[in-house]
Amino acid sequence: MRRSLLNLVRTAAGALLATGLVACRQPAPPAAAAPTPSPAAAITPTPVPSPATPEPKATPLPEPTPPPPPYVPAKRLEVGKIFNGMQYRVRLETERGGTATAEREDPDSYTAELTVKVKVPRPHRSLQDLSKLNPRLGTLLPALPALLEKAHVAASFEDLYRRKCAQLQANLNRLDVVLSRHNFFDCETILELQHPETQRRALLIQSDMDTDTDGSDPDRVPFVEPGSMTFQPMTSYRWPRKGTAVNAFIPPLEAKIKEYEQEIALPATTAARKSFLRSERDEARTRIADMKASSYLVAKLDPFIVLPTPMVTKTGAFAPLIGDYCVVIYGGKAYPAIVGDAGPTTKMGEGSLRLCQQLDPKASGVQRAENDLKVTYLVFPGSRERPFQPPSMEKWNARCVALLVELGGFGGEIHQWEDLVKPPVPPAPPATPAPVAPGTAAPALTTPAPTTAAESKPAAAARE
Repeated sequence: MRRSLLNLVRTAAGALLATGLVACRQPAPPAAAAPTPSPAAAITPTPVPSPATPEPKATPLPEPTPPPPPYVPAKRLEVGKIFNGMQYRVRLETERGGTATAEREDPDSYTAELTVKVKVPRPHRSLQDLSKLNPRLGTLLPALPALLEKAHVAASFEDLYRRKCAQLQANLNRLDVVLSRHNFFDCETILELQHPETQRRALLIQSDMDTDTDGSDPDRVPFVEPGSMTFQPMTSYRWPRKGTAVNAFIPPLEAKIKEYEQEIALPATTAARKSFLRSERDEARTRIADMKASSYLVAKLDPFIVLPTPMVTKTGAFAPLIGDYCVVIYGGKAYPAIVGDAGPTTKMGEGSLRLCQQLDPKASGVQRAENDLKVTYLVFPGSRERPFQPPSMEKWNARCVALLVELGGFGGEIHQWEDLVKPPVPPAPPATPAPVAPGTAAPALTTPAPTTAAESKPAAAARE
């Protein structure tokens, strides 16, 4: 029994050992093949490590949009200035209304209210105030301090500003045509002066000086170049034509009359249009007849001033009229002139081109001679001479000097104008000595004694 168990163990151990040896046996390696040459290896760039991809974050939930704040009506003030110098203030006021459909039909829901505020200046009459604008006025007019003591503000000053305000009222719906700030405040004062001894009256006007380019006279100058957009070939001061030359401004008016008549004849022209054209045609005919009959001042030749039309159409001791003499005082000098034309009803301070260029050589139809109220005008009411005659600078100079003397004298230089179109006087031919009889002594040549200024004044007055 024991022997059979021993044999069984031996048999099992041998089987296990055989199995282990089989499992441990390795196969023989294959025969080595001949080496095959390999192609050159390509150079591969070293890869750059890419940045690490961030981990996605959770998207926050959007916050809810807050409701709009409720509309609150407001008031807003804007300040500006339009081209004519008028400053304006615009106030926007809003308030809650009804529906858009309802408010569109309501005329009061969308409106503008306009209030124009103007300070009307007061005139002054003291030498201290006048001297702020013309510092030498008290010296140039020695009698002025005494004259101002009894001076009166002329009614024409209040009338002027009354017309200015009426013009503003009439044009409130057209702010582009109302008076500019400059032209509204263009007159400082108008004073009535009278010398206690000579009784000479004068109107003192303190203003600026705009440039007038009007006038024509073919007897003295064939053609006048219009110097401004408001040029007129006629002036209020005029005299009968003496020559036969045609006024250069007549042919254009005759051509206009033909155009008016052609349009009037068209069947398509309306009745209202025909009425307007006939009015324009008749006005042109009147102007042509006037220019054929009269000569006028010429702004570039003659020194004259322009006053508002209402001012030269009144009567009274201090009412100036067309043709009255005047003196313009500026920069320490006096410039003789006349009242030569009637101008716009609401403007003061205007002189002819020749006068303006004497004050400022740059003055023209588009540039004033003086912007500030520094020009003093002395107008002598009742001094004009009728009938009107062609300008004589010699006569105008002498007459204005005499009027200044009657008002108390002048302490500065008085400009003496020259006639620009007056032909020069040829020198007198030498006197031919009378034949002397034989045996008679020749007369001695004598030189006349010079005439003094005092002796020449009465003679000049007599010639006038």
